[in-house]
Amino acid sequence: LYPPISSPGTRQRYKADFGQELRRYKELCAHMDGLNERLAQLAAQLDQVPEDSAQYQALAEEYNHLKDVKRSPEYQDKKRESKTLRNKLFHIKRMVSDYDKL
Repeated sequence: LYPPISSPGTRQRYKADFGQELRRYKELCAHMDGLNERLAQLAAQLDQVPEDSAQYQALAEEYNHLKDVKRSPEYQDKKRESKTLRNKLFHIKRMVSDYDKL
């Protein structure tokens, strides 16, 4: 999809594609990072609340719901997309860098 660059126009197109793909990658990472941070917060809170309390039950429900979200096909698709985008971004960056060295 992104062969070695042979002209300044192609370089510009690659840079534009990079910017667009980077925005999507950052969106995906922010979503996944937010979910992981919330899970970590809930786990820490669960460790500090008595297990027989209503607060513990509420925290455990949210924690289990978020764990289910992480196992969902939608989340797994986002995870795969982020990995694919990461590889694509590295490749585009390498092609631009190789062109700039010439």
